[in-house]
Amino acid sequence: MRQIQFSSGKTLSMPVRIAALAFGLVLFLPILALLLVAGSVAGVVFAVLLLVRVVTTKIRLLFGKDEQGRKNVRVKR
Repeated sequence: MRQIQFSSGKTLSMPVRIAALAFGLVLFLPILALLLVAGSVAGVVFAVLLLVRVVTTKIRLLFGKDEQGRKNVRVKR
């Protein structure tokens, strides 16, 4: 830790590098996988909700009534 804080000119030995790499993989790989899974699930849910919204809007436009309860009536202004 002191080497990182004070930036001494010593290089890390090979076993220390391997240990640091293994620790980094064990720590950050599950976090990265969790972020990827959560992002893909959120994307799928968003797409399904968007599709449901579009379909209900189209159905409402075809068979629905306007705000005042009239069906297929155009109001001239």
